[in-house]
Amino acid sequence: MPSIAIKGQERSVQVPKGTKLLEALRSLDPGIEAPCGGQGRCGKCRVLIEDSGVSSVRKEVLACQYEVEKDLLVALPSRGFGRILEGGKGGHTPVRPVVRSVEASVPRCPLGEASSDCARVKEALGRAVRIPLTVARDLPERLEACAYRGNAVLCMDTLAAIRAEKKICCVLACDIGTTTIVSYLLDAESGEQLAVSSRWNPQAAYGADVISRCEYAKNDQEGSLTSLIQKTLNELALENAGKAHVAPEDIYLAVVAGNTCMHHLFLGVSPSSLLKAPYNAAVDELQWLRASDLGLCLHPEAQVCVLPVIAGFVGGDTVGVLLSLPEDTFDEWTLVLDIGTNGELVLGKGERLFTCSTAAGPAFEGAKITCGMRGAEGAVDHVTLDQRELRISVIGGGTPAGICGSGLIDLICCLRELGILLDNGRMERPERWRPDVAARYKERMVKRDGVRAFLLSDDPEGIYLTQKDVRQMQLAKAAIASGIELLCEEAKIESGEIRSVLLAGAFGNYLSPKSACGIGMIPSVLLDRIRPIGNAAGEGAKIAALDRDVLLRSETLARSVRFLELATSERFQEVYFQRLDF
Repeated sequence: MPSIAIKGQERSVQVPKGTKLLEALRSLDPGIEAPCGGQGRCGKCRVLIEDSGVSSVRKEVLACQYEVEKDLLVALPSRGFGRILEGGKGGHTPVRPVVRSVEASVPRCPLGEASSDCARVKEALGRAVRIPLTVARDLPERLEACAYRGNAVLCMDTLAAIRAEKKICCVLACDIGTTTIVSYLLDAESGEQLAVSSRWNPQAAYGADVISRCEYAKNDQEGSLTSLIQKTLNELALENAGKAHVAPEDIYLAVVAGNTCMHHLFLGVSPSSLLKAPYNAAVDELQWLRASDLGLCLHPEAQVCVLPVIAGFVGGDTVGVLLSLPEDTFDEWTLVLDIGTNGELVLGKGERLFTCSTAAGPAFEGAKITCGMRGAEGAVDHVTLDQRELRISVIGGGTPAGICGSGLIDLICCLRELGILLDNGRMERPERWRPDVAARYKERMVKRDGVRAFLLSDDPEGIYLTQKDVRQMQLAKAAIASGIELLCEEAKIESGEIRSVLLAGAFGNYLSPKSACGIGMIPSVLLDRIRPIGNAAGEGAKIAALDRDVLLRSETLARSVRFLELATSERFQEVYFQRLDF
């Protein structure tokens, strides 16, 4: 069988002849990107190959389309490490800790009596305590080791351990996003954040959006996507423990939030129901499982609690966002937007909460954009106009390597202001530009692969925006705009009645409100009411991991939100086409 190796790495893999190169590379480098899911449309998996031992023979190929027939050495394109939004408010002190430790003095069984060790431990801790058989098995030895005076660790009302002395108890809060994964390590009783670690979601090698991953998972007998996500969460847990100088065995609970697709894949549940009407979830309730059953090497009795989902494409991450918000958030009409490959929207006032999901696609993440990239070093993240002069901001400075979602929206807004882009999204011909604009930018309008394109700088070999890229952004922004309009219709209010717009997630954190309103994604009347709230899904998971009242409320909250299904709505199609214009 041919052997595949990546240049600069020691590992290699053997694959049968005829195997697509992308399949081989996935096992060697989970970070390889294939936003289109290997359909040969996005061009992001382009690599340089050479015959092993014949370095003079090189060629560039699409990994998803190239069939392996002989030994190959593969050179991957350089990838910057992007900005993963980890920040939240932090510092939450639990009212009622989910995991807590208590001192326990357990009387020995008197001669002539028949009370069990479990019964006497329950008597010492409170009769509501549950003792699982896995803990009861070595309970006599544990009690003897601590001379019947020990420190008991409880997760909710279940005994997890009896220790000789009190020491730290830790919990994890995990936010599994389509693009990124963030894991927080917290002191279970004080609420102090001890460490945070993050990764790009390695499932990106199977597609940038949840539909691509659902399609792959449907026929994946080996459960590759489930294994990837469980392995990554375990690696992040161990990384956090190392940073905080605690043992993994000191972690007794992990609370996980994720959109419905990520939720199902993490649990090993088939997401196939998300691919066809009525696009419902297979599982939606709050889930409690043993950490060891999900590949997490924590305390032997550690539990994993997975936040409930609201609907097919409104998941536990949205529940996490809602849990993170102050109690008075919905005293007035408030709109919460979590914009990514899948946009989740919540509109509410008082106890009236409405939600919907819009398939914005991966354009906001820089995927399926010709020169698009993540918000990594080298990415254009912002574009502004200064006296009709385009100014670009590049993460890390230097020559731009691509453009990320926030920069893309800024650029389109600026080109509209210059008259280079029309309201319908068409790039106007230079001869119809204003004279001052034509004098400055005429040479930047070029053709790339037969398509009209605009260069971001005077460098003819530099990055550019194509007419196809503009269309991708139109589709994405129209989805969000339509969701906002239809939620307002459902709530029977005008958009101007919304008093606050909260942008959750990484994209919302870096998005320019002016540009978002300028391209018609968010109603312009709301411009001065927009503010970012960071990684609110992760923050909600943290609060739920620290406060049992909040954790238990997540189930009630998920069931109380009214879901508006847009995928099968004729009204959505009508509004969507109206909102395509900028």
